[in-house]
Amino acid sequence: MEIKGVTNSVVEYLRSKIITGELAAGQRLNENDLASRLDVSRPPLREAFRVLENEYLVGSIPRKRTYVTILSVEDLQEVYEAREMIECYAIELLKAKNIRDLPKVDSALDRASKLSVPPNDDSEQCLNYLEIFADYHVKLVESAGNCRLINCYQAISSNLARYQFMYLRIPGALESSLKEHRQVLNFIEKGDYDRAKEYLKSHINRSFELLRSGIVQNPIT
Repeated sequence: MEIKGVTNSVVEYLRSKIITGELAAGQRLNENDLASRLDVSRPPLREAFRVLENEYLVGSIPRKRTYVTILSVEDLQEVYEAREMIECYAIELLKAKNIRDLPKVDSALDRASKLSVPPNDDSEQCLNYLEIFADYHVKLVESAGNCRLINCYQAISSNLARYQFMYLRIPGALESSLKEHRQVLNFIEKGDYDRAKEYLKSHINRSFELLRSGIVQNPIT
């Protein structure tokens, strides 16, 4: 239990540093340095690496090195294809169950709408903002009431968060996203699930194109 607690703390620490880019894409993760810096033994650190590898945040070459995974257009496309499939299917389930009232989704959107966008140089505040901003999508998937679907979304959430963190820094992107989030929710509340799904697809594709353009123009190596 003690090792598990230490591992969870290490996972949370490294995950946040990778999402914010403080541990850069491609950066080697040295066990000795991290164990010393975090004041932990190597077994929980290695277990943390395994957890993060399952989240596609960390990669490894056996007996050689562990490193932060690279961000790329190809990876972005895979993540966003999975995201679109999961979120749109959640709306299909809402339609099948005739669920229109989504108070948790509405509350998540309201919280995000009231926040001020933090400065780009404050990674901790940006990460906190991202968690609140992205909670709209999390609550939308959860509202469908399918545990397997929720698990699928959780499986991509950490890797998705790296791209969402980049998205936060695109001028004007957040304002447009909040309006689009509201429109999707309005369609669902009216029972117009098909338009909600198409609008959500458009929103996800617009986000993808903005990110893809940014990666092409400023390759991350």
